[in-house]
Amino acid sequence: MTKLLLVEDEFLVRLGLKTFIPWEEFGFELIGEAVDGLDALTILAEKPCDLLITDISMPNMDGISLMERVKELYPHIKFLILSNYNDFRYVQRALQLGASDYILKLTMQPEDLQTKLQQIREEIENERKKQEETLLLNRTALQFRQEVTIEKHLRDLMTMQYSKREADELSQEYENLLPSFPWAVSMMKIDRYESVVDENRFQSEKLLRFSVMNVLQEIMRKYKAGHIVEMDGGRFGMISAIGAEPMLQEMAECMQRYLKLPVYFGTYSPVERAYDLHEACRFAEEALLERFYIDSNRVIPYREQMFSNHAIPISSQDEWLDSMARRDIEALQNAIRNMADAYSEDEVSRPYPDLARERWLHIVNLFEVFLQQKGGDLYSIAPYEGKYPHHVVRLSESIHEICEWLVGWIPVFFEHLIASTVHQPRAEIKAVQRMIEQKYSTSFKMSELAKEVNFTEPYLSSLFKKETGETMIDYLIRIRMKKARELLQDPNVKIYEVADAIGYSDPNYFAKLFKKIEGIYPQEYRKRYIH
Repeated sequence: MTKLLLVEDEFLVRLGLKTFIPWEEFGFELIGEAVDGLDALTILAEKPCDLLITDISMPNMDGISLMERVKELYPHIKFLILSNYNDFRYVQRALQLGASDYILKLTMQPEDLQTKLQQIREEIENERKKQEETLLLNRTALQFRQEVTIEKHLRDLMTMQYSKREADELSQEYENLLPSFPWAVSMMKIDRYESVVDENRFQSEKLLRFSVMNVLQEIMRKYKAGHIVEMDGGRFGMISAIGAEPMLQEMAECMQRYLKLPVYFGTYSPVERAYDLHEACRFAEEALLERFYIDSNRVIPYREQMFSNHAIPISSQDEWLDSMARRDIEALQNAIRNMADAYSEDEVSRPYPDLARERWLHIVNLFEVFLQQKGGDLYSIAPYEGKYPHHVVRLSESIHEICEWLVGWIPVFFEHLIASTVHQPRAEIKAVQRMIEQKYSTSFKMSELAKEVNFTEPYLSSLFKKETGETMIDYLIRIRMKKARELLQDPNVKIYEVADAIGYSDPNYFAKLFKKIEGIYPQEYRKRYIH
């Protein structure tokens, strides 16, 4: 729809224009009406517009002054002038300013106005089409240039170890396009990248990366600083001259302001030759890991021995289990907070984040062991804030996020424990649970289970949820994922075989479902957590 604003100080003229033109039928959306130029500018500041139908003679700000101001602020907007016989010299000025046409108010006929509007709308649509075609051509050309020029080679240098000869040849070939040595190398990471992609705020991951690259390149052009390379997982590598911190700070600010994306930079310098680029990127990536402990610094320079290979030991597991047995929620929450606070002290040698995560996974496992002793299953607890414990520990961006989530989850844990010990499902529901445990690897319908216990499917679904606290589908998934974790312990069983064995014909769907619960894909689970 072509968006239109009506600007006319005479009420009857405005009323007539609104009533005798079927705007929507002609492809127009009337976004508002204004009584003078100042009123119109207020509306334009809040709403997009394609066409102004405006009178010339108005109080406060006339049509000519309005056109001049709109041309400065919104050059794409077109004008159709309403005039009287004595306004002709102003009409000439309006046409000089680019008005598409004019019409006399006293002799105005609906048919004449409709014809002019149709012509203007076609003109607007044609210009839009040309702009879209130009934008598409520019994007295609940019993508082509990126593929055949320096960015591709820089990406290779960053991600692969070249020989000294290969690296030297490349740096000599593109000497005129690269900053002079020494270089500063930066790795930028979009915070919570997977969540941003899942939110689909940018419609697609491709459009998200394209938007980010546009902002980064615009700022880098401003500083005339170097080159940007798009990598995977929401990461972007950069090379620039030494002293790039102001540029990186501006990038972080602009990413937050324009795209609402928090980002972090890890930096390393100096890089004296292209051959060292691969190692420098690894150091910059390592600097980014500090975000796990401290999220106040947007630009993090690499330092030697930033992390240790030894995690802070946790308190006695007997103390944890004793607090669980006493259902001392406050003691457990304090223990969680104390564990997180221990890593925030400056004099503490912080371990690599994966080692710290292992400590938190150990705590989660203590809750799992305690619940198993009571005949329960940690995976039967409904997701807290839409997440499962293992997923939170493995994928949270910071130790603070892990801590706060677990503190909130502990009461949920005990609510589930109390509910499961006080209430046992009725015989029919237990029978359905047994049938699901027997049929989990096959394709079956819930209606078949309902028939076995002489219930309708809707009634069984409602009763199962009421009696167990989870849906039949969630129960089925829990049983399947439990079996999947068992099968993954056998390195001889292929991932697609695991998926098929638990009832999923699509291994990709199984992998996504597994990651939603565990925080990692099946292959990574096997590599990292099965010894």
